Amino acid sequence: MNEKESYRKKVEAQLNQLNAEIAELVGRLEKGIDKEVESLRPRLKAARDKLEELKRTSNEAWGDLKPGLENAWNELQKSINEATARFKKHGRRKD
Repeated sequence: MNEKESYRKKVEAQLNQLNAEIAELVGRLEKGIDKEVESLRPRLKAARDKLEELKRTSNEAWGDLKPGLENAWNELQKSINEATARFKKHGRRKD
């Protein structure tokens, strides 16, 4: 085998290894995202349920539901912000 062919095979093997490592990282990231999304779903449902309740409430009684809807919204927003911060933190490169 000549030097060029040997070098090509070496680089090809390195690229294949790097590709496998990238695939593994993507898999871990997807699992992390799935966990985050699943933790957000109940909060999103709670906010939607409060909104649906508000839609069915009379004009006179809606003020009683407003604090619950705002609380559900704030909890959802807080959870989203925390999840976003975790992914930004883990996504930073360490040069």
